[in-house]
Formats: sequence, structure tokens, C-alpha cells
Amino acid sequence: MRHRSIVPLAILLFAIFMAVTGYFIYWRGETGRVSQVAKIHQAKSEIYAHLLIGYDNPPVYSEEYRMKDIEGKSTFTYVIRSYAGREVSITAPPAAMYDVSFFFGKLDQDGVWQIVNQPPRGNTAVHYTVYVKQVVDFKQGERTVTFTDPHWWAVNAGRQYNIDLSKNSPSDLLKMQSTSLADRRYQTIVDDFRNFGPNEFRQRVTRARASMGLKT
Repeated sequence: MRHRSIVPLAILLFAIFMAVTGYFIYWRGETGRVSQVAKIHQAKSEIYAHLLIGYDNPPVYSEEYRMKDIEGKSTFTYVIRSYAGREVSITAPPAAMYDVSFFFGKLDQDGVWQIVNQPPRGNTAVHYTVYVKQVVDFKQGERTVTFTDPHWWAVNAGRQYNIDLSKNSPSDLLKMQSTSLADRRYQTIVDDFRNFGPNEFRQRVTRARASMGLKT
């Protein structure tokens, strides 16, 4: 009788052991993988790029380029407004294409994350505001940069001299080293926006600008 009572107990203990082992070896690992897949699936992928150009004088009040890609679907818009209250808007509907993704990669390569706000210089009657935002793998980055006359910053920004009076004699001042303040990234990034899009989109933008009195 004692032997018969031990066998079912041993089977029960073995079954419990296998269940616990199976949970730790297989089930917990599988549920962990499932949760990881769910987390990846829920991760957002969003990119935004805007350029706003404001004019102090008529006829044009502002131009605006707005690009975004959300979960692989891109859309982009160009809007031009006049001081007379007229507005022309050109929009590409959301579609599964790579135009905005490639464009954002070019902005990144051309230094959009490195440029900084600049004081008014050159033609100060036209103001540029660049905005970029990226959301990927639960991480987010964004920035806004303002400046005037990107051509001036690219070509005519001048030079910067650093003087340490505690270390230099008057004769040393004649041999001061300088660094150029010119930065082509401002012009390049504005050109990136200007040149964005398929031919049809750019042609419609050109016609809209011409209809408002802006040179192409």
C-alpha cells in the first residue's frame, strides 16, 4: 500500500517540476519575445520638416514648405500667401513613398541638426525659420532655427578674431589668427527645400510663385 501511494505522488511532483521548468525555459521566453514584438509594432516612426519664409514687404507675405512622413506614408505641402490676402496651396496627398524620408536624410547630411540661430544680417527683410522633428524607437528630437539671408551667411559672413590681452603683446595683434564665420549650410538647407519634390510638384510651385510676383 505504501508503494502504491508513493507512485502517484511521484508522478504529481514530476508533473509540477516539468510545468515549472517549462514555464521558465519556454513560456517566459516566448511571452518576452511576444511583448518585444508588440513594443516594436507600437513604436512610432514620424518625421517632420518645415521651412517658413516671411517677407517684410509686399507682394508676398510668406512661403511655407511642410513635409511629413508618418509610419511610411509621406505628404508634402507648399503654401504661398500675399499681403492682399490671396493664398495658393499645393498638396500631395498621403502615399506610401520615400520622397520625405530621403529628403530628411539629406537635411541631416547637410547639417540641419548643427546650424544655430543667427542675428539679422544681409537682406534682413526676409526671414527664414527651419523646423525639424523626428520620432523613432520611442526617442524624439526636434529643433527650430531662425536666420536671415542664407546667401550672406554662406559667402559674406566675415571672420572672427579672438584676442586674449593677458597673453598678447601689441606686436602679436598684427599676427592674430581668425576663423571664418561663413557657413554654407544655411544656403544648402534652404536650397534643399526649394528643390524638393517630383517635377510636377516643383513646376506647380514655380507657377504659384510667379503668379504672386516672385522671380523663379
